[in-house]
Amino acid sequence: MRQGHAESGPEALVVALAQAGLIQFGHFEQAVGAPWPVAIHLRWLPSYPALLRRVASELAPRVAAAGADRILTTRDAIPLGTAVSLASDVPMVYPYGQVADHTAAYAIEGAYDVGHPTLLLSDVLLGAEQARAIAALARRVGLDITLVLAALDLGIGAREELERAGFAVEATVALPAALPQLEREGWLPAGMRAGVERWIAAQAGG
Repeated sequence: MRQGHAESGPEALVVALAQAGLIQFGHFEQAVGAPWPVAIHLRWLPSYPALLRRVASELAPRVAAAGADRILTTRDAIPLGTAVSLASDVPMVYPYGQVADHTAAYAIEGAYDVGHPTLLLSDVLLGAEQARAIAALARRVGLDITLVLAALDLGIGAREELERAGFAVEATVALPAALPQLEREGWLPAGMRAGVERWIAAQAGG
């Protein structure tokens, strides 16, 4: 039976995301590849202001601890980045438009200068290929990526891929650690946990 209250801690944040429908379990067709047993909709966070503030408040201390003086978001994380910027009082910049040689200087929007230590913020932990592309663009305009930070790590190998590419990585919570609580509170249907865990292990190459 689904319960309306979760314990405190990072796993409880994942439960709150599931309660709002931003994490769902089932059978979800993908544009490429096999179906996934989980769907993540953190781009919907602006529709849930209290939950957006909660996620931002979890991320803000990590931004402060990183010592970055700019937050660079991925395209999907622009709304979350705005909330984190407000919560941490660290200025935000973000990708904008199409990148070409003659527009590279304008492909990151916002106020910045050469040499700013910069944190790359994603809603869900992204893979190394996208991080490398954004980091390369940031270097072209003088921003130095010191950390990749995400609200959620699916546990499917992105962290390890990023670390192999030379990035320091942090996430508020990893989905595998939250599965037991999601199951206890009824947001992960009975009997599905083992299947989700097998999928995570397969995706991670385990």
